Amino acid sequence: MRIALITSWPTEVIEGSGTAAFFNFLLSGLLARGYDVEVIAPNFDISDYVEVTLKRFLFNTDLRTDLRALSAEVVIGFDYDGYGLDPATRPPMITSAHAVYGDVIQWEIDPFRTMVAAQAFFDRVAMQRTDCITVGSRYGKDRIVSLYGIAPEKITVIPHGMPTPTWLPLVDAEPRTENDHPVILAVGKMYPRKRLDVLLQAIALLKSQYPTIELRVVGNGLEWDRLHALTAELNLNAHVTWLSHITDDTAFAREWRQSQETFGFVYLEAMTLGKAIVAVRAAAAPEVLGDAAILVEPDNPRALAEGLSRFLDDPTLCEQYGQLAKERAKRFTHAKMIDGYVGLIEQVTGSRK
Repeated sequence: MRIALITSWPTEVIEGSGTAAFFNFLLSGLLARGYDVEVIAPNFDISDYVEVTLKRFLFNTDLRTDLRALSAEVVIGFDYDGYGLDPATRPPMITSAHAVYGDVIQWEIDPFRTMVAAQAFFDRVAMQRTDCITVGSRYGKDRIVSLYGIAPEKITVIPHGMPTPTWLPLVDAEPRTENDHPVILAVGKMYPRKRLDVLLQAIALLKSQYPTIELRVVGNGLEWDRLHALTAELNLNAHVTWLSHITDDTAFAREWRQSQETFGFVYLEAMTLGKAIVAVRAAAAPEVLGDAAILVEPDNPRALAEGLSRFLDDPTLCEQYGQLAKERAKRFTHAKMIDGYVGLIEQVTGSRK
């Protein structure tokens, strides 16, 4: 069976972050199950968010005559990609929802907010026209239903799962030396919705109690300049190390090895490694992490500082939560995720016969 896998968002993790990682996880899983997968991905330069958004719309307009999509037996489109395909002439289609732009918009500022609002419109169009929708959490499903008016029965929750990243086995191989100061690791793309600004404000509150505290930040993105300015404003330059995106597996493994705890952006990686996690009680975090992390109220630097402080003060608690996280990670396997997609592929192709 030939599948057209469509995304106008970058497929390299350095650019596309979590959605790109998921794209590659799905692609590798489908190929391993014997599917013939045609990737339709222009991989635009995303340095100018306004420009790339307009390019993504144009890509979808041109997609309606793309024979790679029209000749496939199944189309899987990421977020709104594929909205321009005519339901009367295209193959069966699955929409894989990730950003849920109608939900994301609450965190954005202009000019990005205007672009996100436009994408939310096409998000709704894509989900109205598609045959079925997948999303990684019940939270995501509820938001799609309430924001876009989509029937719940059209949406299938398939929790994300990942194959073992190349860097992960290297973590245990890295020698660990005891830190002479508290080290917190934050990993994630710098978008407003990631709320790194709240973490910086929490570090500012903690530095009087922990004068040598260090926050190490892996990632880059649209918020880079604003977050650096906020760091200076909060007098945190001596406490924050900006690592940008790390491409070397050994170097990335070393960061995970040395961190005392993590701020919860990359849940599955942190859980698999048995790291103590602090995350905000928002979006899908409570659903994914359950009782395996300290969850704090969103947009509350003091609550976040208190959550981090609990781990900084108690190594035994750190270890307990790390073990809980490692055990919970076993629920989110790559094989289960691919099983979910295989079932939907069979369902949508069977319904067209």
